[in-house]
Amino acid sequence: MKRIFNIIIAALALISVGCQTEQVFEYQVSSDRVTVEANRRGIDSNGGQVILNITSNTYWILNVDEAAASWIEFTPKAAPAGTTEVFVTIAENTDVARQAILSFDTIDGVKQTVTIDQRGADEQLTYYCENFGDQPVAENTNINRFDSWATIGFGSNLVTYDGDVSISAENPSTVEGTSAGNSLYFGEQNLELIIGPICIYGDEFFRFSFNACNRNGALSTEQLKMWVGDNGKDYFPFSYRVENPTEGWQRVIADFSLKKNIATNIYLKIAAPAGYQIDDITLVQGFAEDNAPMARVSMDSNPIGTVFFEDDLNWITPDFADTMDGTLPFAGGYSVCNMNQLNVAGVPESSRQLWAEKGYTTPVDYGERTWNYAYVEVDDKGDGHFRIGRASQSNARNHIGCFYLPKGILSKIDQDASVSVMFSVDMGRYNTGDCNLVYITAHTNGVENEQEVAVAMDVIKTFGTFEVRFDNVTRDTEFSVKTKVQTDARSIRIYFDNFKITKL
Repeated sequence: MKRIFNIIIAALALISVGCQTEQVFEYQVSSDRVTVEANRRGIDSNGGQVILNITSNTYWILNVDEAAASWIEFTPKAAPAGTTEVFVTIAENTDVARQAILSFDTIDGVKQTVTIDQRGADEQLTYYCENFGDQPVAENTNINRFDSWATIGFGSNLVTYDGDVSISAENPSTVEGTSAGNSLYFGEQNLELIIGPICIYGDEFFRFSFNACNRNGALSTEQLKMWVGDNGKDYFPFSYRVENPTEGWQRVIADFSLKKNIATNIYLKIAAPAGYQIDDITLVQGFAEDNAPMARVSMDSNPIGTVFFEDDLNWITPDFADTMDGTLPFAGGYSVCNMNQLNVAGVPESSRQLWAEKGYTTPVDYGERTWNYAYVEVDDKGDGHFRIGRASQSNARNHIGCFYLPKGILSKIDQDASVSVMFSVDMGRYNTGDCNLVYITAHTNGVENEQEVAVAMDVIKTFGTFEVRFDNVTRDTEFSVKTKVQTDARSIRIYFDNFKITKL
């Protein structure tokens, strides 16, 4: 009986197993985005590269139709289970708008499709747009404390704002189509706002526009100023027009152009007196065929790192010895020649001609209590350099010695352009306990930018390299070098060699 019972139990167990539902593995693949809008440049609407996050529990392969394969590239083309970043590169579109379907296919036919829509060549690109938020601020807020920016545009990913202007909800814009909400308010006199960098991808034509008003009267082109630059230091003014130049809110429009491929990024600077407001700022692509007047902005086309001027002074040889200078013909074993006496008979004609060709000069007079003790010098190894100063001079607390670098050494800078440069020079002290200051000055159209350099060299006749930055340098800028005695003491000797001026 027990045996029969066990047989029945075993049979029931077999029946139970047979009745269980078989588990089926379901293949899955998905994307965090099923549609992508790209501008005609092939860049995502947020300004970045198109990236898809594909999540799957199995191996997948990415397929695209043959026509789209000619303008879309992607990597990787396949991946195992997990989440994978797929980088999609879309070529620039020079024709009509187009569409492609990416298909992420699994082994059993399950798929995820992603649609790529790219605009056509006639699209007007928006590089940057900002409306300062639709929710009014409770009180005027400095831009450094404002955190509700609404910046968009495919070139605006790295944009920051610099200045003491404020975000204000008072007196909102009334221009048709305005965002209302907040605006930028210039609450104090002569404030500046800098926006950038805005990526422009080397483009040429632009339209910069915004709404503006003056709480104290009508808009004035003498008060509201605009500039553009490519490095955050050097800026170029450009003109604009006002649609209805009356009191109240108006639309300000500025069309300007740059040399193609001259800049990857630009900075915009706006200056206005107290009472001005601006809102809804945009920078879009302009077109050459626009009927509006377009201001040509002159930026320098030379790449960063361009060397505008370089001179190691090795052309100075012992031939420059001035035998007419009885006080210092070979002082300390060095051959010297007073720069102001290079035309005397004691200097060979060939050396005088070479000096004239190189173009270095010394001023006849540099003002009251000034001595132009500037010399051409060659040491015992035959290496040429300049020297400012002499062994002794009492009651000489002022500039002692000055020379100018040649004119025209910045002629590579484009006409009407200005740049930032690094002025580099090797300098050394010799027996100069009373003075260790050198002044390098950039002279530009009557404006002087003087930089003070401390020559902290304690070892006799040991050169060190010193660098000084100068902004807003033009092709007409001239450079001079001078020294100054700090006390009524007497000794001063500073040596100069290896001049170099490089674009930053």
